[in-house]
Amino acid sequence: MLKIKSLRTILFFLLLVLASCSRSGISKKLAGCDSLVITFNAPNKDSIIHQINTTETKAIQKMAGFLKGKETEFYKCGYDGNMLFFKGGRQVMPVVFKFRDEGCQTFVYDLDNKTVSSSMGNEAVSFLKSLLEGKNWY
Repeated sequence: MLKIKSLRTILFFLLLVLASCSRSGISKKLAGCDSLVITFNAPNKDSIIHQINTTETKAIQKMAGFLKGKETEFYKCGYDGNMLFFKGGRQVMPVVFKFRDEGCQTFVYDLDNKTVSSSMGNEAVSFLKSLLEGKNWY
């Protein structure tokens, strides 16, 4: 009986470590990014209607933090825009996002040779909407 409890405890901690490692992958990849470009598409089109460039560390970290949402299924809703993270003039990671349709609010990006779709929280949705409206608060 004691061995089973010990085994369960070890498995729990192993799963916890593995989950935290996958989350730290995005943090590692985006660490040190010094600029971010966000483009917004016209609804249901690929044409860009608004673009934001920033080198403000606080804004870059805020957007990077939003990418750590829960992994979700890949919705077929199209995309509302892109985020491009840069370090030293080199693109580190492109991200596509959808925020206008309530059932399809996601970020999609490649991490460690795997395409990831993560859910977008309410704060991320509000933040992107405010940027599209021309507000630049971080």
